[in-house]
Amino acid sequence: MQDLLSRLDPTIAIILIVAGVLALVIVVILTRRLRRRQTPTDDPMGGSPGLSGPVDYTSIPLDDEPSGWRERFVNLSLAGKILVVLVPILAILGVLVLVLTLMPGSTPTPQANPLPTPEPVSLTVTKADVIRVSPVTVSVAAETTGLPDGTKVTVELLADGKPFPFLRPEDSLGQVQGGRVEIKASKLDEAPSPEEGPVYRVRVSTTDGGATGELDLAVPPSYADKFFSKDVAVTPPTATPEATAAPTEAPAEAVEPTAEPTSTLPSGPEVSVTNGGNVRALPIVTANNRVGGVDAGNAIQLIERTPNGLWYRIRFANTDDGQQQVGWISASLLAIPADVQAQIPVATIVSVFKNGAIHENPDSTSTEIDRVNVDEVVNLKQKTAAGDWYEVENVRGKSGWVSADLLGIPADVAAKVPVAP
Repeated sequence: MQDLLSRLDPTIAIILIVAGVLALVIVVILTRRLRRRQTPTDDPMGGSPGLSGPVDYTSIPLDDEPSGWRERFVNLSLAGKILVVLVPILAILGVLVLVLTLMPGSTPTPQANPLPTPEPVSLTVTKADVIRVSPVTVSVAAETTGLPDGTKVTVELLADGKPFPFLRPEDSLGQVQGGRVEIKASKLDEAPSPEEGPVYRVRVSTTDGGATGELDLAVPPSYADKFFSKDVAVTPPTATPEATAAPTEAPAEAVEPTAEPTSTLPSGPEVSVTNGGNVRALPIVTANNRVGGVDAGNAIQLIERTPNGLWYRIRFANTDDGQQQVGWISASLLAIPADVQAQIPVATIVSVFKNGAIHENPDSTSTEIDRVNVDEVVNLKQKTAAGDWYEVENVRGKSGWVSADLLGIPADVAAKVPVAP
């Protein structure tokens, strides 16, 4: 009740009190008018009061005067009873309203609309990978909070915490879009080649320095020789053949190594790439599993496929360096006619259905080398005569024996795996 009255505006409280008083006055006036209009029904004189002649008032019986407030209340008219009830109630309410409105601090102060709590500003780098080496290109992705769309950000490479002038300035600028930042920056033409040893990190920061984030630069093993200064070391061997005493034999030896890599690469039916994407060392998406890339429209050769047909092993021209390579690509990036699909053999690569150990020998008591995990893939090398153990190579390059119960091996794939001698 106090809360309700305390929230009343003083002006409204005064209006209510005045309205209550006016209501009482109106009730009183109406009651008096009704009494005047009433005609007396009892004639104690036994005749008309207008008759002349002396009246003996002592002979009129007198009513007993009410002895208490209850009898007085009972004898009141309906209007009087209403007044007796309403007047105290209105009086009490009026006093309460006045007291509560006049009390210090009782008048509510207008509350300002609360300002929305600003979202904390953060910038987290989620990706910093070398995605190609010709030219060297770094792909950077970050997630932000509290930064509006259009906020300018920059990318720079650090070597042991110090700025390393490596990326092209025009490629190192980006902006926030939908809470994300994606930048692909190429190597500066005159930038020095990174050396192995220092810790290289990518820093993403707003142009005003209000938010920054860092992440270690990931260099796939297949790119390490060309990304670091190792590629400089490749030059001296090219000069060595020139110093060979037999000039006639040197060209012959130089031709043979060039022909061997090309001839050893497998081949197959040719199709076109419909969507550009990454090519991986194994048919699974993991960190540092990328070996190259293809662009839409590139011609590739299909070598084999996984049992479920979701991945294809291909021969392709790597968009990173233009070299012919072999790797695995998702079937979603290709459009393969049904007659061509029927020609592609199934690879001896299967998925892992249960977590388990890789043993040195086909025996559960032998030394544990590594493990296989659910949803990973393994390459089947050979099997025991009973077919209850398989020698595999897992996604981390570890080879050993695992129980066949851990793998999902279709019958046609099992038939292709040779038996260990």
